Amino acid sequence: MEFRSDLAPPSDGPAPEPQPSGEATPGQSKFSQMLHEVEKHRARVTAGIAAGLVARLLFEFNFIKLVQNPANLIVQIPWIGIAVLSYLIVLMWMAMKTRDRFGFGMALGVGVLEASYLVVMAAMQRPFNVMTLWPPLVVAIAHVPMAVFAFRASASYPPHDSKRPWLVGFITALVFVAIPWIAPALVDVVN
Repeated sequence: MEFRSDLAPPSDGPAPEPQPSGEATPGQSKFSQMLHEVEKHRARVTAGIAAGLVARLLFEFNFIKLVQNPANLIVQIPWIGIAVLSYLIVLMWMAMKTRDRFGFGMALGVGVLEASYLVVMAAMQRPFNVMTLWPPLVVAIAHVPMAVFAFRASASYPPHDSKRPWLVGFITALVFVAIPWIAPALVDVVN
């Protein structure tokens, strides 16, 4: 048997059980526990973003019908692109661990603004038709969890923490959500 001098001798006590990563334990510092809470909120908001984006592509843009008709798809690409870009910016801010408050603010903005817009547009639709009313409501309902999870994420931060990143994120969401609303009128004015 060969002996190596660079190895530690075996311990006599029982081997410690490894802690599952991502779980807060009572012995951790307050900072580690708060960081764990932020990570939980980040995962929930990311899931909400995915649900909102998929619902928007399927029900608002009718992506399956657009793929079958390339001419309409080319016309809709700018609107789909700006929508996807807004969700990707939220994910970018969420991925940058130090900028998650911007991401939470923008997720809150996209969730609230998109859901509100779709509910108002569905309520104003005349004549009332259930078949044309349900797709916007499904998209609005899919955006509600993203807004709720982003709002609840604020509880993980100190009460006197700066609200500026949240406001910057919300205003960025307002810009990205409002571009498709304003662009047709601007195109008409320019022409």
